Amino acid sequence: MSKFTENPPLEIRLGERLRLAREMAGFTQGEAAQTLGITSPALSQYESAKRRIEALTLDRIARLYGVPVTYFFTDVTTSTQLSEQQDWETSLRTLGNSLSITGKTGIAKLIQQIHDLEELYQLTKTTFPGKPHPPFAALPKEEYTDYEVAEFAQKARRYYNLGVAPLLNIKGFLDAQGYQVFATPLGQDRTDLSGLFFLHPNLGSVVVFNEDQAYTRSPFTLSHEIAHSLFHWDRPAILCRDLEGANSLEKFANRFASYFLIPQEGLQERLEVMGIRTVKHPEEVIHIARYFGVSYQGAIYRLAADRKLGAPPEALTHNIKPIALAKSLGYSPSTCEFGVRPLPPEERLPRIFLELGYGAIAKKILSLRRVAEMLRISDLELEDRLSEEDAEDFEEVYA
Repeated sequence: MSKFTENPPLEIRLGERLRLAREMAGFTQGEAAQTLGITSPALSQYESAKRRIEALTLDRIARLYGVPVTYFFTDVTTSTQLSEQQDWETSLRTLGNSLSITGKTGIAKLIQQIHDLEELYQLTKTTFPGKPHPPFAALPKEEYTDYEVAEFAQKARRYYNLGVAPLLNIKGFLDAQGYQVFATPLGQDRTDLSGLFFLHPNLGSVVVFNEDQAYTRSPFTLSHEIAHSLFHWDRPAILCRDLEGANSLEKFANRFASYFLIPQEGLQERLEVMGIRTVKHPEEVIHIARYFGVSYQGAIYRLAADRKLGAPPEALTHNIKPIALAKSLGYSPSTCEFGVRPLPPEERLPRIFLELGYGAIAKKILSLRRVAEMLRISDLELEDRLSEEDAEDFEEVYA
């Protein structure tokens, strides 16, 4: 990449920064133009300073590339900018270069939200959590037996004092453990990412799940990322896909997630309560899935791993509608089956993100509009949320 000429005109600097931001985000001119809804020649003219860019378009470009608008007016050289980019961001952008347009857009959005969270920590003078001390040694990239993976999952449950109880709110659990959990749109194809994990130098463990994929997958995906955070933390970043023929790290994390959500002893106890040794009917799968808070398909996968299926998997899935069957058995719709779209901030952002955002408004550090922008909701919705928060505080004080 070329460096800036000495004291070039503002239009030239802006165009150069537009090009650099696009390249760092991994977009070709055609991909960026398509996402922005403009022509490639128009974007090329913006980058070569041959066409004036409107403020609204510049804001949309900044959001797409995952940079603040002020980035385009920073007077630094390309080499300086690249050297100042943090390792975690470089890793995400580099790994994201091979993703679809939606995936690249999601990675850029994630990077911007992480920067927003860092800003909230700094402005509110809240101490960063920092990198956690790994409770287990990092595992080498090799194959493990189902028995070994089950042992690792059991160790993790013991570490978190979970016993064999169901873990019905995996997002809440991760928030409580200090994980930074984000949901971001990464695409709906099977080749798109299901999630990712990396260690942030200030924020600690960051796990992400694909907001575009079936909501029923989120508990499994988050548990999958827990495996990476506990046993693969020495990697710069791990991008995860739900594909056949996955590498050994992904195979390990998939099996870990299954055993972590449905521990062996817990499954055996549940079958004994149900008075059965193996599962032969769809209704029994529903009972298992609802008890452990997993999807119907996830329950079948786990039962098969422990050889607890008394019927072929296809006999339990052919023409079966789990939601309708669960309703007929008296179960109310679960969040795992009927997730609200788009996801509310509580489900797509770390809990600390909302707490610091609300605190920044209360202390008049940031405007309501700026925090609403960070949370990606409207000003009116944020006003309603703050009113509800005030009402709850009033009830707690005078209850």
